[in-house]
Amino acid sequence: MAVLGRHLSPLNAKNVMERALRDTGLSATRLTPDDVRRLQPVFERSLRLYLPLGSVGDVVAEMTRAFKSSEPVAPRTIAIQSEPDISDARMAARAMCEQLGARRVTSQKVATIVSELARNIFMYTPGGTIELVPEAALPPRFIVRAIDRGTGIPNLDEIMSGHYRSRTGLGAGLVGTKRLAERFKIDTGPDGTRIEVRVEL
Repeated sequence: MAVLGRHLSPLNAKNVMERALRDTGLSATRLTPDDVRRLQPVFERSLRLYLPLGSVGDVVAEMTRAFKSSEPVAPRTIAIQSEPDISDARMAARAMCEQLGARRVTSQKVATIVSELARNIFMYTPGGTIELVPEAALPPRFIVRAIDRGTGIPNLDEIMSGHYRSRTGLGAGLVGTKRLAERFKIDTGPDGTRIEVRVEL
């Protein structure tokens, strides 16, 4: 349903799922990999009513990947103290997105966000953490929290306006991150900065 909800209205997604289960006599609560293969042709027939023909196969493949990765994905917290930690956080985010069945372009978007936020922590603060939190919703979401122990960002409004330019690149990553995210929230002060970003998978 999460995958269908990314491509169809909630009502149409529900109709496609109910028809597929009814036509195959399967139960949504006890599906196996073999059942998913049986559902594929039924999904393809139903999706042709709502989607361009060329995208139907991609959606069915996405559904199959999502089923294979339906095991719960636990949140992760990665300490950012050194440059290799940036790469570790980026790779962890990408792996979690793939495990959740996200499309490649979405996984890359999340990895870019994590990389930018982790790099800011490493370059401009004494250290901090990146939290990676899958969130069950329709469509599913991925939350990234960057929390540092710095002294805050005194010129935050200027940076977020997009007009600030620095020789070190400070600020460009924050503006770019905000553009990539569905939701962007930042709180900053003398005890540090906390950024929360949400991306729909």
